[in-house]
Amino acid sequence: MMRTPVHSLDPRAERGVILAHPGTQYSYETAFALQEAGLLQCYMTGFYFKPENSLGRALRLLPNGRGTELEREFRRRFKPELAPQNVRTYPAAELIYVVSSRLRPLRPFSEAILRWRNKCFDGWVAKRIARERPKAVVCYDSCAQRTFEGAKSLGTLCVLDQSIGHICTGLQLLREEAKLHPDFADSLPTKVPEWLIERCSQEALLADCVLSPSEYVRHSLIANGVEPARIAALPFGVDPERFQPGPERTEKTFRVLFVGQLSQRKGIKYLLEAFRNLRLPSAELVLVGNVAGSGKGLLRYRDMFQHIPNVPRAEVHHWFERADVFVYPSLHEGSALAIYEALACGLPIITTPNSGSMVQDGIQGYIVPIRDVERLKEKILLLYENRELRQEMSRRARLRAEEFTWAAYRQRLGSILLNLLAAKG
Repeated sequence: MMRTPVHSLDPRAERGVILAHPGTQYSYETAFALQEAGLLQCYMTGFYFKPENSLGRALRLLPNGRGTELEREFRRRFKPELAPQNVRTYPAAELIYVVSSRLRPLRPFSEAILRWRNKCFDGWVAKRIARERPKAVVCYDSCAQRTFEGAKSLGTLCVLDQSIGHICTGLQLLREEAKLHPDFADSLPTKVPEWLIERCSQEALLADCVLSPSEYVRHSLIANGVEPARIAALPFGVDPERFQPGPERTEKTFRVLFVGQLSQRKGIKYLLEAFRNLRLPSAELVLVGNVAGSGKGLLRYRDMFQHIPNVPRAEVHHWFERADVFVYPSLHEGSALAIYEALACGLPIITTPNSGSMVQDGIQGYIVPIRDVERLKEKILLLYENRELRQEMSRRARLRAEEFTWAAYRQRLGSILLNLLAAKG
């Protein structure tokens, strides 16, 4: 059901919480959570589409339906429930990054441009915080250091949303992986400047509270010096209306699905090896997502899988509906949104502890160690051979997803922040 948009500021939010994210991720849900709780002073972001502003009106004037097509794309940067006057934008750096990530000649530079974007955005937010003096500020890892340094001097509560495991934990794993599998090394972001490592480490240490979406993230923070008492658990969510079990499948093909970037951070080679070694009759492996790096590591497996690149977010749920099992053998995550979506679509899951999922081992699927091809094979084969087990895990998967909707996420976040502000006084 569509919620009625909120168009007025709660008086409590006049000096409330500022939320800052240079891109998107799940930050629209975070902003909406603060708005629902009456805490949102403003949401600062890079580019945000407002249908009723001059850009929206100009798009509707374009001929031959071109405006409709462009507006559909822009609406990916829009949440109708958010009061537009609560949104402030710093679009230049974000638009440069988006262009670099989409134009093939510029893609080799996109990672450096992303880091530049985050630094620029952090500086902009820090200046706004000094003027607006909120009670609290919520920022995301890799773009919060200057903001937190300024906020601390004002007595503003600093909350870090740690969307992925700590950078030092991730780098250790990914550098090991590059040595283990040099054919996939160019899909791994291992060349990280020291200043970025220091920035991310300092952000976690400066924060009064760090929001952790999973036990994997929590453990990585503690391993890198963050006191457990400053970490608050906040799992992500899913839209249970959009992601639902499809009609019962009648085709005989057993379909294994992966959705995400085709990179070795996601453990893609381990899945390919497991599937190749099994050689299951009437089975298909479908990989949905863009290729990271050159893709040369995928070439030896090219006859083993169907690759579906560039699926719009509005259509990805159709691929979940066509699958029997979802496999996500990731090495380093926060809490993979694709797993929440697969659960909501009633898919048994095979994943790793490092994916940060809400899957309970043996109930909605299986948790296997990272880099373990044999355990992947074992669990894929078990589900391939046992239709009743798949059906029971499918039922349990949907029930589990219903515990982790975006509405539940918003309630949990509102509660955490209200308690933090009450404790601060």
